[in-house]
Amino acid sequence: MSLDPLYRVIGWLLAFFYIPFHNIGIAIILLTIVIMLVQFPLTAKQARSMIQMQRVQPEIKKIQQKYKDDKAKQNEELLKFYQENKINPLAGCLPMIITIPIGIAVFRTFARGVQHHLPKSGRMGELYHAICGSAKTTAECTKALSVQASHGDAPKALHFLGVTVNQTAHGAQTYGGLSSAIPYYVLIALVAFTGWYQVRQTQARQLQSGNTPPNAQMAAMTKIFPVFFAFICFGLNAGATLYFVVSNAWRIGQQHLVIGKLYDQAMSTGQLKSGSVDDEPPPKETNGKSPPAGNGKGGASKAKKPEAKKPDNKSSNGEANGKGQGQNLSPGARRKKRKR
Repeated sequence: MSLDPLYRVIGWLLAFFYIPFHNIGIAIILLTIVIMLVQFPLTAKQARSMIQMQRVQPEIKKIQQKYKDDKAKQNEELLKFYQENKINPLAGCLPMIITIPIGIAVFRTFARGVQHHLPKSGRMGELYHAICGSAKTTAECTKALSVQASHGDAPKALHFLGVTVNQTAHGAQTYGGLSSAIPYYVLIALVAFTGWYQVRQTQARQLQSGNTPPNAQMAAMTKIFPVFFAFICFGLNAGATLYFVVSNAWRIGQQHLVIGKLYDQAMSTGQLKSGSVDDEPPPKETNGKSPPAGNGKGGASKAKKPEAKKPDNKSSNGEANGKGQGQNLSPGARRKKRKR
């Protein structure tokens, strides 16, 4: 599938946002926000699907445990469960698949150089002419920009906060030294930090909603992925890096204000419960003491045998004393006692 229409739309929007501000950095930020807004309905649908799957996770685990030795039966029962509850387990993946072409188009637009997809005529061609000058074709413009970069120079229209949007950190350090590359490294560090915080925020929200904590492999990926992504950005130009910083910051705010609200609504309506989904309610206490452990058959505790009643001390002592006293009397004394 050709992505040329997407490239043209992105180039047109970039040129459109450049006109009022004459600042390509602001144009990139506004373009990123528009792209995030377009993707928002899909992101919200993905979040709702994820919440729905978390709500039924205890039942799914019961089915998996019950049929753990029969995978075919397990899949059959899970499919039946999904149909009865009107759940599509792939609903959370479909929005991601749809947004992939948009991400690729934006990435390639900046990675190749913004001049490749800009409109060239009319007022919308203002950004193109500010970058390319008198160059009539994109190939001539790209060649001229490459020569200028080798001399540590670039058109004013490509400058933003100490960086040149079509320059990489490696190129900046090669042509201008370490001091020239510092703003580029700051952008890369922001990509790593926002990516790490976004993953951490997602895991914290899942734990709050009742999911089990991530395993060791997932925890390791949380630490490695932001660093790996920052390493990739080392070879990307500042325009693409700025796009990733803004998009990560948007997702952080989106998760906090919007996606978080969906979780809170699910929690308040009882669709999700705080704490681990595997936790059982604690046993009720009796007189400050925990009940005895079950006998292993249905979890019921053994009944305590009733204690035998102790004889009354007074009556028993009296009878014993009377009998004892009668046994100690002589025969004559016993006859006198009976006459009385």
